[in-house]
Amino acid sequence: KNYDEAPNVDYAFNDGYIFKEYCIKTLGIPSSNIRFKEDATFNNIRESVNWIRDIATNKLYKNTARFIFYYSGHGVPDELTRSMYLLPKDGVAMNIAHTGYRISDLYDVLAESGAESVVLLDACFSGFDKSGLALASTKGVVKVVSGAPKGNTVVLSASAGNEVAHQYEEKSHGLFTYYLLKKLQDSNGDVNMSDLSSYITTNVSQKSIVINGKSQTPILTPSAAVGTEWKEWSLK
Repeated sequence: KNYDEAPNVDYAFNDGYIFKEYCIKTLGIPSSNIRFKEDATFNNIRESVNWIRDIATNKLYKNTARFIFYYSGHGVPDELTRSMYLLPKDGVAMNIAHTGYRISDLYDVLAESGAESVVLLDACFSGFDKSGLALASTKGVVKVVSGAPKGNTVVLSASAGNEVAHQYEEKSHGLFTYYLLKKLQDSNGDVNMSDLSSYITTNVSQKSIVINGKSQTPILTPSAAVGTEWKEWSLK
């Protein structure tokens, strides 16, 4: 929510905290199995991802661990490489290659872990914040070409690469997160990834046109290795 060198994201804390509560109360995940980082710094993100690696490669959990990686906040593209980055609390958008957490690094760790992983990103990577103001780009929208997820990973992002991931002011959430939470609540968590992604994409797309007058189209990207198996995956 609170950034040192970028506009704040008003509802990011609410997004993350409520999703954590849904993980515990709706999905049945023990609180000890959850790492929640408010206003995460670069090292907070890196340490949490390394925690995933350590668990997945431990002989007690090898080939049995499952992970959900959720993020709400700014995403920033690198204008030179067109790679996608998460912007930590202490990151600088204009120097994202040195101060941001590269999405492809997360994908590499998840692939190395061999675990079934779902990545949920309430962020956009167009170079603009959630109100439509430029974060880093001085040349307009940056068309990102960051690598696809690897291993047993599915990624559901809040918007297409050239779109803004809007907030839902009336609900005090990111628009993407609001419909993610609503579907989990309505289904008591018993929903597969195919139905979850379809529900989120349809509702976010429709609501964004009505309340923002702009397109926002969530995008689901499975790794090549999972084929169509991801459709039956569940967060519960």
